[in-house]
Amino acid sequence: MKNSLGSLSSFTLLGLVFAVVFMTGYYLSQSSYAATVLLDDNFNSENGGAEALNYAFVGNWAVSDGTVDLIGNGGTFDFLPGNGLYVDLDGSTNNAGKMTSKTFDLESCNYELQFDLAGNQRNGAIESVDVSVGSLFSESFSLNENDPFTTITRPISVVSPTSAQIIFAGFGVDNIGLLLDDVKFTKLDCSKPVAGELLSLDTSALFVSGISSSAIWMVPTLAGIAGAGVYYIRTRVNNKEN
Repeated sequence: MKNSLGSLSSFTLLGLVFAVVFMTGYYLSQSSYAATVLLDDNFNSENGGAEALNYAFVGNWAVSDGTVDLIGNGGTFDFLPGNGLYVDLDGSTNNAGKMTSKTFDLESCNYELQFDLAGNQRNGAIESVDVSVGSLFSESFSLNENDPFTTITRPISVVSPTSAQIIFAGFGVDNIGLLLDDVKFTKLDCSKPVAGELLSLDTSALFVSGISSSAIWMVPTLAGIAGAGVYYIRTRVNNKEN
């Protein structure tokens, strides 16, 4: 009786090798769906690290419908020391500003928006801001005067590809508004089902397409499995005969 690797045919061995290669390739392809940071802005690099009233951003943001102030980092208006630069959403023109990010082209995936908000640190007023990401997300936030920076995290699901901008729209006409810092927008693991879409038509099509594109690898894989099955059956038969 032969009950060793030597009894395996060359075709079976080749199939098993391809099976290992296929599974390794599949694992590596799944690992490519790592989280991707699309925006990470703590404002510390703005204006050379110095405060600026009625500040006009360059790059990530544009301000409209009013103004915002870039403050902090040891400057005259550093109400929460140790946080570098941050934004007062009600600038110095008696008209709170609206900060709009650059446009993001979003594929079907899960995303996460994170940012820090703090109270105005100057008077007893409750300040508010409307936060939105295109038509995908919208929420209002209100904080008391002495509330410290608090990290807020919200999940965002994109079922079909779209484009969107992140908007922070402040309120107020007294030049004293909520403080904003550390805005981060991240694309999460796209291999996981998008909320509200559990193997939908689009996902099913993607699944079938993936299988089709991997057909060249599936043939030797199935051959290897079949060969291993044959080897197992022959071993059982030989054991019974002996």
